[in-house]
Amino acid sequence: MTKSKLVKVRLQCEDDREIDRVAEILLQRCPELILASARLGSNPKYAGQQKYARYGDFKINVIRKRRS
Repeated sequence: MTKSKLVKVRLQCEDDREIDRVAEILLQRCPELILASARLGSNPKYAGQQKYARYGDFKINVIRKRRS
């Protein structure tokens, strides 16, 4: 049996409430997924156009422990 590889995930949106709604749906349906809290981007190249992002990772068939 091959070891499950870690897949990196990023959700991105202009609205932090919307990104949280989508993250909640994904976390309910995918126990293998872990996501960090939403944060506003900080790249100076996009000053004034920053979007919110939630980063995480996914491991197939590995139930992950989430922090509350």
